[in-house]
Amino acid sequence: MCGRTACSLCAEDVQKACTYLDRKSDKYKLPHWADNVKSRQQYKPSHNVAPTDVTPVLVSGTHFNDESERMLQPMMWGMVPVWHKGDYKSHGLSTNNCRIEGLPTSKLYSGPLKRGQRCVVVCEGFYEWQTTKGKGNKQPYFIYMSQNEGVRVEDPSTWSCDWSEDNGWKGPKLLHMAGLFDVWTSPEGEVIYSYTVITLESNDTLSWLHHRMPAILEGDQITKTQASI
Repeated sequence: MCGRTACSLCAEDVQKACTYLDRKSDKYKLPHWADNVKSRQQYKPSHNVAPTDVTPVLVSGTHFNDESERMLQPMMWGMVPVWHKGDYKSHGLSTNNCRIEGLPTSKLYSGPLKRGQRCVVVCEGFYEWQTTKGKGNKQPYFIYMSQNEGVRVEDPSTWSCDWSEDNGWKGPKLLHMAGLFDVWTSPEGEVIYSYTVITLESNDTLSWLHHRMPAILEGDQITKTQASI
């Protein structure tokens, strides 16, 4: 499962942390942020991101009439069903996570899947709680990517925020989770972008903590996830 994440980098550093190698120029490129000046969906850094909060999501620009290979779009965590009527937060469904096993037949998720509305949810890591045996208390754990020597994801004083076209980003490595997004429009015409994190059976690394885990992406998997079907 995935019920809380952390994304405390400022918008500029999120952009640097999402740098990617352009195969044509062999230089690192920065994904640009979507133009959301008039939208209420604005990213705010936080160490405790919860469902209904807005976070950075990497998507292919083709979904937004943009020629960019990758772009950053602020989206709300927790997919709003396209058929929902009323306030966008009042649908009453738990949509922050979705099971990969049921995606093709799901009334809620099969549409975005067929339309190729895949995305990459970026964060420093996610929290998982384990019930302490015999006490009933829950112990929190923070799951994050392996870092370069000397870098501690929980300690900003160990970070370097340097970025260049030749060497890319030298700061903390972000965690990339596979997701689906959708677009909901209110009766008044307001557009809300929202997403869900895809989960699967935990691997050997995390099965001791929880039987489900987010689908975590690395390398070329990120590019393939953003591509349109």
